[in-house]
Amino acid sequence: MTRIQRLVIVGLSSLAALAFELNAWAVTQTTGAGSAVSIVEGTANFESPSALIDNPYLEGGMAFSRTDLTFNNGGCGFAGCSSHPGFVGFSGNYMYGLGMGYFDMVATGGNVFHGLEFTIGTGFTINPQNVTWQAFSNSNLIGSGALSLSPGTIIGFSDASGFDLLRYTSVEAGGLFAPAFDSVHAQFTPAIPEPEIYAMLGVGLGLLGWVGRRKKMKEVAAA
Repeated sequence: MTRIQRLVIVGLSSLAALAFELNAWAVTQTTGAGSAVSIVEGTANFESPSALIDNPYLEGGMAFSRTDLTFNNGGCGFAGCSSHPGFVGFSGNYMYGLGMGYFDMVATGGNVFHGLEFTIGTGFTINPQNVTWQAFSNSNLIGSGALSLSPGTIIGFSDASGFDLLRYTSVEAGGLFAPAFDSVHAQFTPAIPEPEIYAMLGVGLGLLGWVGRRKKMKEVAAA
């Protein structure tokens, strides 16, 4: 292997490492349908009666569990509580609980989330809705944040390397906790690499081809 070829290979390795570093272990939080999930591979709408009492509740390749939150959707059951103004955009049943706790959303069957989206709501404050989230991979925290959004907003989370658990709760003025969510969409397979990564790899492969042709021309000339 020539010195130029070695340099090209080292350069390609560096580009690949850079691409991995830019995409790995950095959970991106977005808003809007399709902002984090390009292919819907799992859905959970919580229309089953067991969604009100099971812990964890299983649907769409996901497990949903409560910690320090009430069951039976805080007494709302199906179709929600008309006295609670914060459930904008919800229909039928939804996941909801009262208390100073949180929900965990877990990818099951050995899968990881590469994209996750759901609609948020609350039982108390209409606008804004203050929520916090944490993302984990193999019990390691790889992302977190706090948001102030209107109920009914679709929030999304994506990571090229994947995460297996998202912890979600809402924080209301006065210490009232009433997190709610519905219409969960999940993507378990990684998205197609970004065009920039293809471009970098294309340049590197083209350079390798140029080196090969140059070497062949030298050999022909020498012969």
